Amino acid sequence: EGVPAYRLVREKRATFAATPEQARRRPGTRTARNNLFLAGDWTATGLPATIEGALRSGHSAAKACLAG
Repeated sequence: EGVPAYRLVREKRATFAATPEQARRRPGTRTARNNLFLAGDWTATGLPATIEGALRSGHSAAKACLAG
């Protein structure tokens, strides 16, 4: 089979501008509840809201959950 039709879109502004103020507002993995953990590209990962940030966040949440 051939490769299906596709289109590449390059957008240099595809992620938000990660300013120090925005970084301070992003929540971490742990919450006030012992059995509730946050994960997602929008959490504080040290990375912008990207797939890499989402993966890092999920890994951090899984480790925190298993640690209790």
